[in-house]
Amino acid sequence: MGKASERQDSPVTGTAADGMVRVSFGADGLIKSVTIAPQAKRLAMGDLADAVLEALSAAQEELLRRVADGRREADQEAAQRLSRELEEINAEYLRQTAVYQQMGAEILKRMDG
Repeated sequence: MGKASERQDSPVTGTAADGMVRVSFGADGLIKSVTIAPQAKRLAMGDLADAVLEALSAAQEELLRRVADGRREADQEAAQRLSRELEEINAEYLRQTAVYQQMGAEILKRMDG
């Protein structure tokens, strides 16, 4: 596998409150863990809730960015494949055209001769 797919398979983690709150998503997009450091006890309940949401949002944003990057990479690969296929079709068309031109020239030659 390439670096992009390996990166997409790795967990995504968002942090908040100076790293005291961490939320991790798996490659499947599901939350794998929420970790709150013991030092977070000093935070007010509302601040802790905000920190969890901030870490969650950061992880979601990174996960969405990875998905978008993967789509762009897939689109580029598909465009390259299509370009190669069109080049092959064009080359075959040119070969067939040359054959038909040769056949036409031979027919004209026979008609004249």
